[in-house]
Amino acid sequence: MKKINTTTVLCALALSAVVAPSVSSAANQSVNGDAKVEFKAGVNTPVNPVDPEDKEPKPVDPTEPDTEKPVVYPGGALRINHIPTISFGVNEISAKQADYFAQFEKVKDLESGTVKEKASYVEVADESGEFKGWAVKVSSDGVFRSAKGNIDGTITLSSAALRGLNGMDGQVDKAPVANGTVIVGKDAPTAEVLKAEAGKGYNTWQVVYGNSVTGNTVKGSDDTIRNAAVKLTVPEGQAVYAGEEYTASLVWTLEQGL
Repeated sequence: MKKINTTTVLCALALSAVVAPSVSSAANQSVNGDAKVEFKAGVNTPVNPVDPEDKEPKPVDPTEPDTEKPVVYPGGALRINHIPTISFGVNEISAKQADYFAQFEKVKDLESGTVKEKASYVEVADESGEFKGWAVKVSSDGVFRSAKGNIDGTITLSSAALRGLNGMDGQVDKAPVANGTVIVGKDAPTAEVLKAEAGKGYNTWQVVYGNSVTGNTVKGSDDTIRNAAVKLTVPEGQAVYAGEEYTASLVWTLEQGL
């Protein structure tokens, strides 16, 4: 009987010695799991551009000059959000070749409803997720037409400043390239404005011409403040009618995968 009892006690002690360490200490563990996401191309409807001069850009609603043909933006995952709305206003007739400067664009702050004058700009967004690259070009025959006759003119956009939005500011290695000066007209009907190589130019980018705050301005013959970076040159020897509005067509083209 004593022998049996001793064996039983020893077994109990042995079991206790094995189990006790697993209860009193915890082993470090790593367990691998997954989090999955998939994307499709971005919005297909037109999107409001943002203020070209505000350090903390906010969406704005461009106020176009009076026109019978308002600008229509097609939208799409790769899209133009804004093109310059150019108006050279009222100017004095000159018998010689003359330069005339554009009025600043008017944009309305969507939060406050305030209308402000801003520089001319182009805004492009690439939310396609394809990274094929793209280019923006502008075309014009340089003919300003009116009911009484036509005149020739050359438009120059200068002092171009590239700006990345939505986290792209300072991302030089991912940026498109903006031409510092764009000239379009009879002798140069098409000019490249902005180009992104494959793998670059995604998200949102602006190229801004001039600045309404830093003094890149001139005074027009009607005493209004004009944008010195957007210029119309009218050569001499043309019949210009007083009181007549002249209009030229500009076509802004966005092409993918160049």
